[in-house]
Amino acid sequence: MNLNRHGFKSLVLALVAGMTVMFSAAQALADRVVLNDGTVLEGTVERDEGGIVILVLKNGERKFLTKGEIKSITKDEPSKPVEAPKAEPKPEAPKADEPKPAAPAETPATKPADKKDGPAARALTGRPTRVAVLNFGAPSDWQGKIDDTVGIQISAAAWADAVPMLEKDKVDVVVVRINSGGGLLLEMDRFHKVFENQYKKKFRTVAWVESAISCAAMSPWVIEEFYMMPEGNIGACTGWSGNLVAMKGIELEEVLVMMENASRLGKHDYRIMRAMQILEPLSANVDEDGNVTWFQDLSGKHVLNDGKTILTFNAKDAVRFKFAKGIAATKEDLVKVMGLNEVEWAGKEASDFLDRNMRESDRTQKRITELQTKYQLALNAARQLQDRQLRGQEIGKARQALNEMKRWINVNPNFALMTGMTPEWFSQQEEILKELMRR
Repeated sequence: MNLNRHGFKSLVLALVAGMTVMFSAAQALADRVVLNDGTVLEGTVERDEGGIVILVLKNGERKFLTKGEIKSITKDEPSKPVEAPKAEPKPEAPKADEPKPAAPAETPATKPADKKDGPAARALTGRPTRVAVLNFGAPSDWQGKIDDTVGIQISAAAWADAVPMLEKDKVDVVVVRINSGGGLLLEMDRFHKVFENQYKKKFRTVAWVESAISCAAMSPWVIEEFYMMPEGNIGACTGWSGNLVAMKGIELEEVLVMMENASRLGKHDYRIMRAMQILEPLSANVDEDGNVTWFQDLSGKHVLNDGKTILTFNAKDAVRFKFAKGIAATKEDLVKVMGLNEVEWAGKEASDFLDRNMRESDRTQKRITELQTKYQLALNAARQLQDRQLRGQEIGKARQALNEMKRWINVNPNFALMTGMTPEWFSQQEEILKELMRR
């Protein structure tokens, strides 16, 4: 081909333009999901079966949707390029003394494909949605056999360790069943990261509340879907430090900011949590379509908190004001409220692991309490005994209890925060015992 400069430039521009159109078309391909409220989501439908639609958005986020939330799905599939038919070479005429070739026998490879075998024609598997219910704190039917402290019995590290077990069991939905009176604020941020970066990206993650107080309400706040038990409650998220001294100043401001961020991730109005943390009023208007507008004062038609107390939602108000999506007394009721028609209960390994972890942590806490008592009794006895030999025996008992407590504290440093057994405290006790030995 002979091209002058102008012709070559035109050819290059045409090729670039053609490639740009092809690239733009490829980039624009996306499945389109329209929700009942008019929200339009675009991405790639990763799964559409069992009453669940999993949509991977362009930013990589996974959205877990039920068929009941969706108005329509339009799948955008690239059309295959049509190849120009190749010219068939003309067969040479057979020579006079050669027989004409026989027509080729039809083989399975040359038969037209059965349309029923094509992936586009195959029906959805329709497999049931696999649901795991995991205990965030001991349920009330455990009859108070163990404690329910966030950071002690309820550990973010254990919940992170449970993720591979859930994936192995092909779990689709994780129900975080909450029953706890609170715990350590330092564990709260750890749970935010576990739920936001692991659970929400891999499973449709929902919270189901029996009772969620203080840190037990704040830790799962990044979860978007909340459901309540009939007598459920959530709130009273005041922070305390030291000997039950209410948080204030910079420490309080840091927690308020942290929970504003958690509200954003969980798609909850930040004013709700703020009224649960500090003495600020909260009111709301509800329009004819059920949409809720929140006010951090008393100007709304419905006053939920007058600012003289800390807000706690009961089940009825949580649903009425659109914080929670429904009320369910049993797990069977819950999946119906969630819009799941056919489910399989899954995640037994993960559930057993978390329950076992809570029980073992509770035994550790009780053992540390026993050791504290033994240590104090032996220390008091050593201080009172004048006989050096008897005093030495009591000091030995005290030191044995002290060393065992140190081992348990090293297993979970959070125990130190609950008991005040810091490294400095252990050093002080060692000096006390040494001084008693010198007497």
